[in-house]
Amino acid sequence: MTEEEIRAHDLIAYDLHDAGWADVSFRAASERLGFAVSYLHDSLGDLARMGLTLQKGAEHAEAVFMDEPGEVILLVSGAWDVLQYELRQYRDWASWGMVGVHDHEVVARGEISRTELVRNIHAILQRIHDEVGPKRYREMWVEHDFPLQDYERLSIALYKRAMT
Repeated sequence: MTEEEIRAHDLIAYDLHDAGWADVSFRAASERLGFAVSYLHDSLGDLARMGLTLQKGAEHAEAVFMDEPGEVILLVSGAWDVLQYELRQYRDWASWGMVGVHDHEVVARGEISRTELVRNIHAILQRIHDEVGPKRYREMWVEHDFPLQDYERLSIALYKRAMT
């Protein structure tokens, strides 16, 4: 399977562009839903924290993908290996209190294995780390550093898990 085929199967795809913009897309049924991501929020940091906390067994995690205006928030919950996810789209920034947290449209929901989601997040971080690097990421993203510590912690946790 090629990298493109693997990424098409993943729940989340995340691609950087110059000057503090990225695209994020989510697998939803037989299509991919795409959204712009602004430097105004540390979305890659949210993803890294999500991966790390889920790897540690957390029952809830979320990541914000802020646009200008609007945002989507990925909520994940579950106590075991099967997690439920819900992708909420807001017309403005709920994470900054500009609209109510209940003022959203659910654009996707489903189930995913904890292992698959953590692997997906780690692959995103690894690709950006390897292709862009922390220094260039900071130049591109202006407000936020590459989440190096969380990426390294997640890498170590996945390595240890693979060795057991």
